[in-house]
Amino acid sequence: MKKVTLSLLSAALLSAVSLSSQAQEYMFTYSKLFTHMKQNASEGHDDVKVGFFFTNADTNKLCEIEKAWMEKEEHYEELEISPYQEVLVPLDNNLRSANPLVFVDTPQDQRCDFSMVVMTKQPMSGQVSYQQIENLLPQMQSILEELGGIFASWFTPDVEGVTLEFANALNSQIHFSNGTVKPIVDGKVQIALSEIGESGYVTLPEPTARILPYLPNAK
Repeated sequence: MKKVTLSLLSAALLSAVSLSSQAQEYMFTYSKLFTHMKQNASEGHDDVKVGFFFTNADTNKLCEIEKAWMEKEEHYEELEISPYQEVLVPLDNNLRSANPLVFVDTPQDQRCDFSMVVMTKQPMSGQVSYQQIENLLPQMQSILEELGGIFASWFTPDVEGVTLEFANALNSQIHFSNGTVKPIVDGKVQIALSEIGESGYVTLPEPTARILPYLPNAK
């Protein structure tokens, strides 16, 4: 993820923070989320999207979402949370016009930072080919640049591979078809496309939780 630009976007999205006796509560306007989430429906982004998460500021691990919902006047709608703690906000032009408030509750005993990431829409498992990874990279590059604004293509680092994340801080290995292995440490491993080889593949020990861009030259 392009750290500078997306951290600024995250700061702009976060409208207010309040504490209750049970949870730490974050509030957004739907229209601000929609501005970036609309990339998910853009042509050429068939396999990637913008995802919304909260990350523990001390451990950098994903925070558990206790509850998320939208409300405006008498209208209320609870939002789904994925098994991997993504806040699933519906993409809807009518909601954009109505512009409800979006609330997210996280554990009170944690400081959770808003995290907007570029990720694949679907997990991967088993054997993953060079071509499957190759197909993702221009889509990830495009959506990063579009999120960054009109001049982003000048300074967005190249997406050279993928960062695979697995549930439960998995410690294991991925196996390359050329016989090499690479460790998964605390549920994460980064793979450059060049490591796989054009006719190669990698074998994963279990389905991924998230697949993010790998930007080795990011500052």
